[in-house]
Parts: sequence; structure tokens; C-alpha cells
Amino acid sequence: MRIGIGLGLGKDPARAAKDAVRQARRTVPRPDLALAFGSTHLDQVQLHRALCRELDPSILAGGSSYAEITNAGVSTGSLAVLLLSTEGANTTLSSVDAGADLRATGLALAVGAGGPAGKGRLPLGLVFSGITSGWEHDMLSGIVDGLGPLPLFGGLSCGNYDLGMSHPDFWTNYQYSGARLTTRTARLALLDLPKKDFGVSFGYAHGWQPVGPVVTLTRCDGAAVYEVDGLPVFDYYRQFLGRGHSDAFFELLVQRYGFSLLTGADGRSRIKLPVACDFKKGCISYFPAENLEGRTARLILASRGGLLEGARSAAQSCLDGLGGETPDLVFVVSCCSRSAILNSRVDNELEAVREVFGRDVPVFGFYSGGEFCPCLSRYADVVDPAAPLGGSQYHTTTVCLMALKDRRGSRACTPSPRPLSERTRERVELARLKGLLSKSEGTLDDTERFLANLSRKSYLDGERLRRQNEVIHRYTPHEVFRGVGDQAAQGSYELPDSEFVGCFLFMDVKGFTSYSEEHTPKEVVAALNAIFKPATEAIYRRGGDVDKYIGDCIFAAFRDPAQALETGRELLELTRDLQEKGSPFGVRIGINAGRAVRANVGSELRREYTFIGDAVNLAQRLESNCTPGRLLVCSELHERGKALFPNCERRQLAVKGKRASVVAFEFSL
Repeated sequence: MRIGIGLGLGKDPARAAKDAVRQARRTVPRPDLALAFGSTHLDQVQLHRALCRELDPSILAGGSSYAEITNAGVSTGSLAVLLLSTEGANTTLSSVDAGADLRATGLALAVGAGGPAGKGRLPLGLVFSGITSGWEHDMLSGIVDGLGPLPLFGGLSCGNYDLGMSHPDFWTNYQYSGARLTTRTARLALLDLPKKDFGVSFGYAHGWQPVGPVVTLTRCDGAAVYEVDGLPVFDYYRQFLGRGHSDAFFELLVQRYGFSLLTGADGRSRIKLPVACDFKKGCISYFPAENLEGRTARLILASRGGLLEGARSAAQSCLDGLGGETPDLVFVVSCCSRSAILNSRVDNELEAVREVFGRDVPVFGFYSGGEFCPCLSRYADVVDPAAPLGGSQYHTTTVCLMALKDRRGSRACTPSPRPLSERTRERVELARLKGLLSKSEGTLDDTERFLANLSRKSYLDGERLRRQNEVIHRYTPHEVFRGVGDQAAQGSYELPDSEFVGCFLFMDVKGFTSYSEEHTPKEVVAALNAIFKPATEAIYRRGGDVDKYIGDCIFAAFRDPAQALETGRELLELTRDLQEKGSPFGVRIGINAGRAVRANVGSELRREYTFIGDAVNLAQRLESNCTPGRLLVCSELHERGKALFPNCERRQLAVKGKRASVVAFEFSL
């Protein structure tokens, strides 16, 4: 196999094409395939015309790109050319104008490229297209349906990403479809490689990190998302990006936050990148497109460190897929958004790849508007219909690699930057640094605004959480509230079942039912709270805990029997004082000592952590058998109670659920 890679620099498209092609021709004078990717900053008409003069247009494929990748590094404002002679492999090309039905486009490409490969062959498809609707995976499916299982690799040509998504020229991208320069054409190069001579492997990764909980995309129209967890999608993002900023700021920052959909295999995820904001309709569209209604996803964030680690991971899986053999060519397709995020460190992504494969391996590629690549690395797995994640997919914001090995040997030439005069080199370097400084200043401004909003959000979230805790604390038994906090701090979200030994108190308000029938709801609540408020304060003051309010009854628990009895006396005194002031209500109180289980009762939808056991039941039975205005306790508390109450009466009760009668003691003031 012969490999020629050329790089053309400078503002003159004709000169760039001439230099790049002639560099590559040193090794490949008669190529079977020519791939070219030219900067969006170059005049595409002049560039394509010059390429057709230097090359046979029938073997040409490629298009406009955000940045170009060769062994000389990552360059912008340039043209990268790959000439390939496979020497024994058949290469056919086909082009189709992409229509609304992208599956039909894929089937037409397959027909134009020829039939399925024969035995002993390794078919490989290189696919290049323009950005259309985001459903390009349908085109890949159509190609496979027409040609049979084969890996597909390539990507979408790119417009001027720096203009922003709202600018119409952002979506204008060009394809080199042979002798035609087009804006909505798909081109397929089908390589029919001898299986005994060639090896092919793939790698893909993204390196984005999850920053939010799992959410549900609750209202969508295909790939357009209107609501996330019931919240308008713009409000969902503005939690992180802030309010009051311009739409342009929002569009720029929102692309740092995609959604990841779990694939369900190997923990891998597929990114959905926000690519179009419709502020009037209130929706954001995501690529790659698919029906997102009801899907679960996680918010993810791009960081430069994460992207570089992703490139390293993709390279390693690609090398492993080739069995550790050193490839003769590594084809890299990375997303234009990655280049923008990496900014001055964009060369580090290429360096991460070269660290894995070795610096002498020929490298070629471009920064694209979308990537076509298998998820799996080994060729045999990609074409196995039973393999999870088999086949090829359309990705965004990923780095995708293809490694090609000719075991018969290969010859290659790779470019190095054209030598410049000292003065020209200084001028070029100054222009480059000014460009980086300008972009960095803009990034710094955006970052400051983002961090300021994040600080406000953290403060507001903390205040809201504090208020929520205060409310929950009022509605929850205090021991339960403390236990929940301790368990959550340890990473557990359920209180353990436990044993409780102590005293259980029931206090019922007498005369309340008839009162509630004759008074307004407001009067009823006020009258009940006039008793419950001081009674609750007395329970907590003496170390008890109110487990629940049951209508006009309070159920509380105490670990100390003496405190339970003292609270019972205080509640009787409280009621007497209220009656002297005109309250029509009395109380009856039952206290029992014993053991109970504190357990989780209910379901995942609604749970209660409460007391269960005979000791609790008997306490309630004592209360129901008590004389109004008195306190009825179990025999175990008799001696302690005599020291607190002047009057004591022994009673023998027939209690529901007990065969033998129960001895109890009734105290009064």
C-alpha cells in the first residue's frame, strides 16, 4: 500500500491545492483514492477547482472542515490531502444528492458502489456527507442494507463553527463529490480489501463527564426537546448558564452541555449535542437525531482534560482492535466542537493519539460536523449482527479513529510545514497568538459569567435546601430526621430496622368530635393546636419524641420511664389549667413500658418509619380504657408513678387481643 499525505498552507486556495497534492504524489503518483479536506476559511470554489486540475476528479472525495489533521499537527486555514494506492484492492465511488429520506440515500449509494464483497475480502466504506437533518444514521443503515455488513467510517463536512449556531453560514458546508462541488451530497468510497493482507480496526470515545442526575426528556418532537423533567428546556439549562444573558451567549455555552444516553452495554454512552436553539418555539434540537420522547439521560459537561483522556482511550481501543500491530495509517475524525473547546490545546488531542500509536505512524484527518464510526474496535465484531453495539453509528462531539494495516508492507510520505522566512514566521506566529488571545478573552468572559451564575445557583440551592430541611424537620419525628441525615451522609438512603426499649404514650382529647361538628374548620384547628402546641413542647422538653398525630390523639415515645411519667403529669396539669380558662376539652393518657421494633412500613412510593409491637398496642389500649382527666399506666410503672401522683387506683382490665386480664394503675392529680 502506498500512502501520500500533503498539506497546503496560505490564503491562496490554488497554491494550497497545488502544494498539498504534489507533496502526496511523491509516494503515490497513481492513486486509487484521493481524500481532501479544506478549511472553511478558504474559498471553496477556487479550492475545488484547483483540486480537480491536480487530480482525477473521479477519485476525489472530502469537503470543507473546521481544522485539518496531518503529521505536521492540527492546522486551520489549510488543505490536507490523502492519496491512497491499495495495490490489489478494488475501489469504487458513488455520489447521491441527499434527500429527505436518508435511508433511500444510503441505498442509492450502495447501488452506485456495486454489490457485496466476495469471500476472502474485507469491505470497508468511507462515507462523507453534508449536515442535513441529523438523521444520518438512517443513511448508514441504508448502505449496510444494500451492501451487507461492513464497517463505515468518515464524517460530515463542516461550516464556519465560529459564527455560532444562529448564523445561517454556520450550516453551509461543502462536499467534494468528484467533479462537483455541492452542499447536500453524500459520497461513498468502497474499498474491497484482500482479507489475508489487510487489517482494519476502529476506536471512538468522547471523554465528557456527567454533571447532573438522571432526568427524563418529558416533552419532545422527535429530536427537538421542549421539556426536561416537566421543566421548559431553556429554564433547565439556565439553572446552570444563568438568566439575563444574550441568546448568543446561551447558544455558545449550551454546547458545553450535552445529554448522554446510556447504551446499556459496557457502561458506554452516546452523546446528544444541542445544535439548534429555537427561542420562539421554546425547543432545542439535538444531533444525532432520534425520537427522544420519554428517554432518560444525564447532563454532561465537556472539559479539556476529559476530551484529551477520551482521545487517548479511543486510540488505545483502536490499537487493541488491531491486535497491537503498528498500523500503516491512522485516520482521525474529531468533532469541530472539540477543537473549539480545546482551543490552544487542540494539538494535544493529536499528540494523545500519537502517544499510543507512535510518532512515526502516518496520521490524516479533519475536524467535522459529525462523525461516522463503529462503536466496537475489532472488524469481526463490527460486522457480527449478533454483537452488542455492532455496526456503525453517527456520533457527535467524539473522536473517531480508523487504523489500516497492510501486512505486505507500505510506503508513505507525510508533510512537514513549509519553511518560512524569519520575518514571515514572526508575522504568522503573531497572527496566531492574536487569534488565540482574542478567543481566550471571550472564553474568559463567558467563564466568569458562568461561574458567577453557578455561585448564585449554589447559594440559592443552599438556601432552598435549608428551608426545605426546616419544613421537613417540623413534619418528621426528630429522631427519624437525625437518623436520615446520618444515613445519607454514609451513602445509605434507608433507615435500618431497629429495636426500641422505652415507654410509649398516647394522649387523646375528649369532647373534640362534638366540638368539630359545631364549629368552623379554622376554629377546630385553633382549638386543637391550643392543646397540641404546649403538649408537644412538654414532650420534647423532657426528652420524648412525637411519632405522629392521629386525629385528636398524640403518640409519643420516651427512652426514660421517669421522663414519660413526668410528661404525663405535666399534660394533666396543662389540661386542668386550660379547663379553668374555659376549654371544653379533657384528656385521657395511657403509658406502657416495653420493647418495640422501629421499622420501615409502606412502599417505595410512601414510607413511614414507625413503632410496631405489643408494647405499642397495649399503650393505646390503656389510653382507651382510661378515665378522662387521668393517666393509666402498666404495672411496671406503678412504683415510679406513686412518687409523682397523690392518687392511685388499681384496675384490672379485659384488653382486646389479650387472653388474661391486665393489671394497670390509674393516677390522678
